Amino acid sequence: MKSFLLYLLVMYASVYVHAQNCSLSVKGKITDENSIDALEAAVVTVNNVQVLSDSKGRFELKNLCAGKVVFTVSHLGCETKQLEYTIAADTTVRIILSHKGHDLENLEIVQHKKESHVTQATEEIQGVQLQKLQGLTLGESVSKLPGVTTINTCSTISKPVIHGLHSNRVLILNNGVRLESQQWGSEHAPEIDPYIAKKITLIKGASSLRYGSDAIGGVILVDPAPLPTEQELKGEFNLAAFSNNAEVSTSGILQGNLAKVPSLGWRIQGTFRKGANAKAPQYWLKNTGMEEGNFSVALGWKKQHYGAEVFYSFFKTKIGILSAAHIHNLTDLQKAIDSPVPLEQGKFSYAINRPYQDIVHQLAKFRGYLQSDKVGMFAATFALQHNQRTEFDKHKPIGDNDDRPAFQFLIQTMTLDFTWEHKPTRGFSGIVGVSGSTQTNNYRYGYFIPGFWNFGTGVYAIERWNYKKLELEAGVRLDYKWLQAYLPVSKGGAKPIHQWIVPSGSIGMDYHFNEHVRWNINVASAWRAPQVVELYADGVHHGSASFERGSAKLQPEISLDVSTSLQISYRWLRTSVGLYQYLIQNYIYLKPTQPAQLTIRGAYPAFAYTQTNASLTGSDVDITIMPAKGLEINNKTSLLFARNLTAKEWLILMPPQRMENGVRYTFKDFKNTKGFYLGTSVTHVFRQTLVPDNQDYSAPPKAYWLLNFETGTSFLIRQQPLHIHISITNALNIRYRDYLNRFRYFADEKGINVALRIQIPIQFLLKQKNK
Repeated sequence: MKSFLLYLLVMYASVYVHAQNCSLSVKGKITDENSIDALEAAVVTVNNVQVLSDSKGRFELKNLCAGKVVFTVSHLGCETKQLEYTIAADTTVRIILSHKGHDLENLEIVQHKKESHVTQATEEIQGVQLQKLQGLTLGESVSKLPGVTTINTCSTISKPVIHGLHSNRVLILNNGVRLESQQWGSEHAPEIDPYIAKKITLIKGASSLRYGSDAIGGVILVDPAPLPTEQELKGEFNLAAFSNNAEVSTSGILQGNLAKVPSLGWRIQGTFRKGANAKAPQYWLKNTGMEEGNFSVALGWKKQHYGAEVFYSFFKTKIGILSAAHIHNLTDLQKAIDSPVPLEQGKFSYAINRPYQDIVHQLAKFRGYLQSDKVGMFAATFALQHNQRTEFDKHKPIGDNDDRPAFQFLIQTMTLDFTWEHKPTRGFSGIVGVSGSTQTNNYRYGYFIPGFWNFGTGVYAIERWNYKKLELEAGVRLDYKWLQAYLPVSKGGAKPIHQWIVPSGSIGMDYHFNEHVRWNINVASAWRAPQVVELYADGVHHGSASFERGSAKLQPEISLDVSTSLQISYRWLRTSVGLYQYLIQNYIYLKPTQPAQLTIRGAYPAFAYTQTNASLTGSDVDITIMPAKGLEINNKTSLLFARNLTAKEWLILMPPQRMENGVRYTFKDFKNTKGFYLGTSVTHVFRQTLVPDNQDYSAPPKAYWLLNFETGTSFLIRQQPLHIHISITNALNIRYRDYLNRFRYFADEKGINVALRIQIPIQFLLKQKNK
């Protein structure tokens, strides 16, 4: 009887299966929840049959039966997902995967081509980390990394400082092009829109070989996402709002490709920011509003063995300068420095009055490459940059009825780079390159620096050898620079010429003890020619409210940098410990000079460019402990000891020691809510006691503690991702002044600031063409 029933059951199942339509197919595309990028090598399992998604995230399952079908989808670093579909015909689906909570912020992008900074300490900001920094400037964004601070001018201007080095010693590359503007000023923030970036990479230490001279302190790479190479239309909308100065920041990106021209990809992007006066805990900071509008476009043609890309960006900003920093006479200047509050205080207002800066920066780039299976890849990049900086004094010129500025700088730069990356062979890979640039600078209205023309060229070679767990890298470079200044008749009318030929080199090692422990060490020499401002500045620098003088006798800086880092990564522990030592011959710095300078436009602290031999020794530590699932305890510590070896004293205007301790908990995903986290941190900046005696106009400010909070999550509403982050900085509204703020003589830093950030990735579904 049992055998007969089993026979009937088998016969019934056989008849049912044959009656079904089992010739159906399901095609689909798998994308990342945060970026909507295609996920390659995702595993899709149905009825014990597995397929992998291709490089475009696409997959296809055939011979499926009508009815309910359960899909199991997994991908490295992502949460495994089970989905149930009812199919009655050939079907197309879209599957979105989310990364695991604690892995996403430390996601490494594995590239087919290894970068030349492999033996140096590097940090990356991408994914959720980048979302949490929306609306900040580039300097503020990278300052969240160990070993990086900012030199500020009041609350609206900041530029990055790496291991105590800033301005021309830190190179910034925007989409592969070295930023060229009036970056010599401490209050001249980088003219880059961080919203354009898909990833920001920080390379610590001397990096002159690949990126050119001047990179003594390091390099910041601002890289957008690759242009699409498949038929798609997607975008991203960002909104950020800040309570302290009622700032609103919006940005949007739209990019796509066409089925008829699959090799052609395009992208358009735009940003608008506007903020009112900032507010210190007890008063408004008068005339500290800002307004910014940017856009960029890109077009790329990519084939298997050749390709080309055109890129253009436009950046425009208007920045108010703290009114209280511009003083009429020497008596009032000393009174302002001694006063605990500014002599001028404002109110809430979006108005930007004199003094202020108006900056326009334009960049155009063309890059082409040719790939050969036999010899490697050849690439050429041509870029043109135009920068116009206009600075307005607090008061209009006497007798003028127009709004004439104090001075205006117009700088134009052309660069041309050729590279050859030879075909890897027997563990060897490398690159040979030659670069050239020419730059002119003109000024109008008042004098601060002269007009000039400079020319530079360099040739370099870098070779890398891989053997099992070991990687060695060595390179050499030779640079030639020529500079001619055109002094006005009032300064003698001379046309002095400066020339320099300086070699540089580096050697480094990277060793992986195992999959959890990695150690690298790098020794590099670098150099930097003195800038025109350091040679010939003479007058009031309105943006920093100071009087500065240069010296034509300055010699090039020559640096020797030794750095090493150890990285440990286990399931419950992530640690990075870095040590560095710079020895810099002819180190150029601004030294306060007494007494202050009285001019017809007011009284200003006076500074002079001078040189010395310097030693900078320090350490960056980043430790994260994960004692329980979802719980992270983090410590970031940055130490720096900077000595003036010639005078046998401490160097002035160097970052103080700082430490940040934080705790964050990421909750389990719940239905359509993913990655919900809560966190708090305390930032402790010590008082800078390592300073020379009796040089500055005011003693270094006291140490301070800042309490911060953050929370955020991602929602999935009908397959539409929505990312929200909220942060509170200086939650206790503490009064403090920062040693690296040029306006610490006159005012406190900003008080409590609540920020709301929203990001909405957008995917437009296009009709796919059957192949």
